[in-house]
Amino acid sequence: MQFNAQTIKQDFPLFNNAPDLVYLDSAATSQTPQAVLDAMNAYYTTFRANVHRGLYKESETASEAYEVARTKVARFIGAKNPQEIIFTAGATASSNMLIAMLNHSGRLNGGDEMVTTIMEHHASLIPLQEVAERHGLVLKHVPLKKNSVTLDYEEAERLIVSRVKLVSVILASNVTGTINDVARIAEMAHRVGALVICDATAAAGHLPLDVEKLGVDFLYFSGHKMCGPTGVGVLWGKEEILDTLEPGFYGGGIVDEVTPEKATWRGIPERFEAGTPNIAGVIGLGVAVDYLETIEVSELKKYSKILVQKAITQLSEISGVTVYAAPHEQNVGTVSFTVEGIHSHDIAEILGREHIAVRVGHHCAMPLATALGVNATTRASFYLYNTEKDISLLVQGIRKAKEVFGE
Repeated sequence: MQFNAQTIKQDFPLFNNAPDLVYLDSAATSQTPQAVLDAMNAYYTTFRANVHRGLYKESETASEAYEVARTKVARFIGAKNPQEIIFTAGATASSNMLIAMLNHSGRLNGGDEMVTTIMEHHASLIPLQEVAERHGLVLKHVPLKKNSVTLDYEEAERLIVSRVKLVSVILASNVTGTINDVARIAEMAHRVGALVICDATAAAGHLPLDVEKLGVDFLYFSGHKMCGPTGVGVLWGKEEILDTLEPGFYGGGIVDEVTPEKATWRGIPERFEAGTPNIAGVIGLGVAVDYLETIEVSELKKYSKILVQKAITQLSEISGVTVYAAPHEQNVGTVSFTVEGIHSHDIAEILGREHIAVRVGHHCAMPLATALGVNATTRASFYLYNTEKDISLLVQGIRKAKEVFGE
C-alpha cells in the first residue's frame, strides 16, 4: 500500500477550513475525520437515547452501536473478549479508576512496592504517588540510560523484586517518542508475581497494539489522540483479574442489587461503567477504529518513521538546536527540541504566527524533563495527515525565530 498523507488529509474537515495550518500537535490531540463526525451526528439526530436502559427502538439502536464499538476496540488491541473493554472518560480517568480498583480490592497495601518509569505522563504517575503516600507504599522509578532517551532495563531488573506488587510502564513517550520494550518489563514483573499496567495513550492509533504480545495485565488509552472524539477512553484488563476487582467509581448501572445498607455488583464490564457514558463518543471511537484499520496502522507506523528520520536530520542541521527524540526506528512519531538562546515558548509563538501548531512546555512529564536536563521543550508530533512539506515549513519557522531573536 502506498501511504498518501495528502489524500488522507482530505478526510479531515479542519484542514478544509484551515488550509494553511501545519498541524504538528497530534500528541496533544489528533484531528477528527468526517466519518467519525458523521457517526456522532447520526446518534444525536436519529437515535439519541440512553444505553441498556430502554426497550424502545432508539435505545436499542444506541445500545447496539455502543456494544459494536466495544467489539471493534477489542479487535483493535487484540483482546480475547470484548467484555474486557471498559469505556471511560479518557486515559486520565482510566488510570485513576484502575488504581482505585486495585486499592479497593486489597491489591495494594502498606509496605508494598510499585515500580514505574521516569518517562511517565502525569496521568499515570500521580495516581501512583497518591496511593503510595496515602497507604504507605513505596514507589520507585526506572531511570534513563546515561545520555540517552532510552530506559535502563538493567536497572529495571534490579528494581523489580519480590516486594513489588505493581509495575506501570508507558508504551511510548509523549515527549521523546521512545517506544519502550514493554514485553521485556512485563516478563520481569510477572517473574515476581507483580501486575503490569501499560499506558498506551501515545501509541494507540500510531502503532499496532496487541495486548497478548505486550504481556501486560492492564492497558489504557484515550480516543482523542487516535482520530476519535474527546472525552472517551478505554481501559482493558484481563478478564480473570477484572472479575476479582471492586469498582473504582460508583453509581447507577453497576449494581446487581441494592439495599439500604449495601450494594452488590454486576459482572464485567458493567461493574466498571457507572452512570450514563459518553455514548456518542464511544460510537465515534468505534468509527475511528474502522478508519484506522482502513488506513492500516502498520503502514502508518512505517510512514511515521520516515517523517521522524527527516525531522531529526533537518532539525539537527540547524545551529543551536538540540533534539530530544528516539531514533526513527524506535520512535512513535514525536520529536522534541530546544533552540539555544531562545525560550521554547518564544519558538512556539513565532511558529504559531506562521500557522505551525506545536506544543511547548514539559508536556505533563516533568520528571522526564528534569532527567533530560531541560525546563521545557518545543514538541513536533506527526500523524497520518502530515507530509514532508510540513517538516520543511517547521524548519523555516525555526530559522525565522532565530532571525527574530538575533541568534
